[in-house]
Amino acid sequence: MRRATSTSRGLRGQSAFEFMFIFGIFLGAVLIGAWVSQMKTAEILKAQKDLEIDDLMTSVTDKINTAWLEGEGFSTNLTMPSRVAGTAYSVNVSANHVTLFIGDDYYIRPLVTANVSGGLVTGAVNRLENTGGAVVIS
Repeated sequence: MRRATSTSRGLRGQSAFEFMFIFGIFLGAVLIGAWVSQMKTAEILKAQKDLEIDDLMTSVTDKINTAWLEGEGFSTNLTMPSRVAGTAYSVNVSANHVTLFIGDDYYIRPLVTANVSGGLVTGAVNRLENTGGAVVIS
């Protein structure tokens, strides 16, 4: 039986070190790729949420503005989703703007009139009616 010499032991140690070094570089590259991918995914989800909120805010302000601009006796319905981007939210109409609160964020859109009374209920059909030059939400 042949005994391992110190030279062959040294080569095995060097090979193990080289393997660990290359494996570490490969693992680092995979981790950087996973981090970049996660950041892009979060960015896309934020953009989708903002787009969904923008669509809802446009719909709400357009309906309220239309109800006021059409004049006395005009009425329309506005269906509000129960969740936006999978998250509960609330909408407040005051002065001449609409504010949407979702989590720690809020979004504001102006209205053409300050003559708005009532509140929007999420997850329901809201009736907008122009009564005496003011938009009443019920």
